[in-house]
Amino acid sequence: MKPSILKKLNLIIEEANTLKDNNKYQKAIDKFEQALNFINIKVDEPSEKKIEVENIQNAINQTYSVEINSIIQESIRLTALKEYENAKSNFKKAISIAKEKISDQDLRDAEIDDINDLLTEIEIEQLIIKGIKIRDEDKNLNNAIKIFEDGLNLADKFRDPEEKKEHISKINKEISKINELQFKQILQQGTALKQSGQFGEAIKVFEKAKSYIEKSFSPDTMKTEIVNLINLSNDIYSNQIKSILEKGIDLISNGSNEEAISELRNALGVANKMYDSDLKKFEISLIAEALNPIYIEQIKPILEEGKEITQRDNFKESITEINKAVAIYNKALVIAESMVNSERRILEIKKIGDLINQASLPGISLIKDKSIQLIGMQKYEEAINEIYVALSIAKQMAYPEEENTELDELKNIMNKVYSTQNKEVINRGKELVSHNEYEKAIEVFNEALNMTNKMYLTEEMDNEVNLIKSLIYDTEVKQLVGKGKLDEQQKEKEKEIEKLQKRLEYAQTIDDPQRRVEEMNKIKNMIDNVHSEEIKFLIEQGNQLAQKEAFEEAFSFYERALKVNEMMEEPDIKNKDLVKDSYKRELINKAKLEIDNTNYDSAIVNANKAVELDSKFVDAYYHIGLAYNYKKKYDAAIENFQKALNYDKNHIESWNLIGLAYMAKSEFNNALNFLNKTLEIDPNYSTGWFNIGNIYKQTDEFDKAIESYDKATELNPDFAKAWFFMGCAYFDKKNYHQALESLEKAIKLDPNLAQDVNPLIKDLKSTIDKLKETLELSFLNK
Repeated sequence: MKPSILKKLNLIIEEANTLKDNNKYQKAIDKFEQALNFINIKVDEPSEKKIEVENIQNAINQTYSVEINSIIQESIRLTALKEYENAKSNFKKAISIAKEKISDQDLRDAEIDDINDLLTEIEIEQLIIKGIKIRDEDKNLNNAIKIFEDGLNLADKFRDPEEKKEHISKINKEISKINELQFKQILQQGTALKQSGQFGEAIKVFEKAKSYIEKSFSPDTMKTEIVNLINLSNDIYSNQIKSILEKGIDLISNGSNEEAISELRNALGVANKMYDSDLKKFEISLIAEALNPIYIEQIKPILEEGKEITQRDNFKESITEINKAVAIYNKALVIAESMVNSERRILEIKKIGDLINQASLPGISLIKDKSIQLIGMQKYEEAINEIYVALSIAKQMAYPEEENTELDELKNIMNKVYSTQNKEVINRGKELVSHNEYEKAIEVFNEALNMTNKMYLTEEMDNEVNLIKSLIYDTEVKQLVGKGKLDEQQKEKEKEIEKLQKRLEYAQTIDDPQRRVEEMNKIKNMIDNVHSEEIKFLIEQGNQLAQKEAFEEAFSFYERALKVNEMMEEPDIKNKDLVKDSYKRELINKAKLEIDNTNYDSAIVNANKAVELDSKFVDAYYHIGLAYNYKKKYDAAIENFQKALNYDKNHIESWNLIGLAYMAKSEFNNALNFLNKTLEIDPNYSTGWFNIGNIYKQTDEFDKAIESYDKATELNPDFAKAWFFMGCAYFDKKNYHQALESLEKAIKLDPNLAQDVNPLIKDLKSTIDKLKETLELSFLNK
């Protein structure tokens, strides 16, 4: 822009600002518009023109804003002089200027909002003045309330929360004054009604007065006024009770007890309407003193009748008599419960309750004993019928059901009966499963599940239901696997997971973070549940293959199950343990088979794999040791037997085989120490005695050897080898008769034990018999 043009433009703007500062707003606007025309004529460069036009337009808007502000200040002055209408007229003029003249929307809206708040403030002030006048001068409280409520609605329009709160508080103070005046009026009305004897109407008015107290008074004053109202109401009720009570006492003295009861219960009804206070307690105690003795007199003959029945000779054995006595005592209990609350009522109820319980217990105990005997005899239906009778008696006892131990015990006995019956059914189902009759097994398990419906809801019942459901599910899995439908199931599970993965992808797009996390977690949990079912199928497939000794195929299914578990969002320890339990069990079964087939190295590999699955698996270490023992690698065998003992100090087979390994190494003292440990664990362990006998025989301690073999055969009379080696020990001692006797017992038990020795034994026995016969003849021919 040329300097000359810029100079001329600045002069125009300066003149406009001077006019604005002198409150000559319209002339200032005219000057700014002159500046706009000048720019449009003289400035050619579009960008320069745009900037200058915007600057002048802002200056125009600011001029209107200053004009509006001057109008607002004048309106505030008029408001202070209570010239509300003139002030409102000015505010409306200011709003008109803002709407029509200011081009900037944000500035226009801000000016209008500020003016509207000021207008609202004036209107509220006018309403408050009007409301106070109607309240204080016209005494029209209801109309005043309506006006103040209009003020509250207006106050709600304020944008500033603090300003809104301030005006609402101001109006509520005026409303509280109205409520206080209304309260005083109502209180006077109620007092007048009370003095004129219109007690019912007076109480209604006092109730109405209470609703005004909370609206009108400070907490401390409110408390005092409420207490005052309560006392006024209670005083009326007390006077009513007094006249009714006097009438009731007169009826008692005239012997009209039934009429007296009716009157005194009316008095009690009035007393129950009273507010909680010492006066109420006093009135109830007076009624109790008059009414309760009548009830006690009614109860006495009923109790005597009940006691007479309980004292009969056959009472404890007669359910009919017990029920009769309990029914009579319950009549007395109903009357006792009708008594007015008092210490005497509590004692009377307890006394009757004790009589009911004492009458019930003998019958319950008798039936309990009888039902337990019937259970022992497996007469379950009869036992159940008896328990139902006992339950009917127990339910009549004077205890709350949740505190009735007799009832709980009977329910538990009932559940045990059903549980015992169920065990027989469950075992029948398990037997069917063992024979691969899965369909029939499922039917039997469902029969057991239906039986649980008869049980009482207890933890025991829940456990029973969960056990049966688990058996049904496991059998269904076995059935599917047995039918070769695993691939179908796998495909179904894969489809389920595919659908859930799509749902998971959608869930990841949810905008709300909390909902997104909740939905994703829910779907991940559903995926984990599908994987969990998949694992059970894989385990069962492995188990069935292992039963057919297809171990390598079985192991591949276990490996797959472990991989599926790792795929889960939260890998399930329980699932992993199920897989490992089956996997390590079948590894050991394969190791046993390998040992039987003298494939010792292969057995060691399988048992070591089981150790990888469970480093504390005693059976694995034992079979590794056993394989090494057969390989005559005794140190390695001892090392693994020791590892087994690290996790099970009472693993008797490991102690025994360590002893045998040391014996094979000719370390007899060590061998004896370990073999003696087997007898510490189990003194009746015949194998231990047998092996100790072998050590003593090997060290030529024949008497000790015979003693040990004798103990072994005493514990296990069919222990052929013990008899055989005992015979050997007797031979070593040259006690041929005992030797032959022991050897014959051994051969009788196991003919294959000493096929080569058997003919020699017969020849030797024949020679001894001939020698004995010849000696006897020599003696006779002496």
